[in-house]
Amino acid sequence: MSSVLSDYTIGGVKIHFPCRAYPAQLAMMNSIVRGLNSSQHCLLESPTGSGKSLALLCSALAWQQSLSDNKDTGVLTPITPFSCLVT
Repeated sequence: MSSVLSDYTIGGVKIHFPCRAYPAQLAMMNSIVRGLNSSQHCLLESPTGSGKSLALLCSALAWQQSLSDNKDTGVLTPITPFSCLVT
């Protein structure tokens, strides 16, 4: 991986990435942000050493930060609450 800091905007979410992302990482971040934006689960598969953990952390934290930023500006993203299925 390169040591160049990179910023990517995916699905309206600005993701700060500590290096230049591999194509597999960009695809994974795209799927993660799309899933989070539509309140869906994601099942993602990628080989060992492809940077899954970094892509997941960067995209999920950036998405969470974008929710906080939108809350501060008065633009709220609708979130459907989940009910507990375990009783």
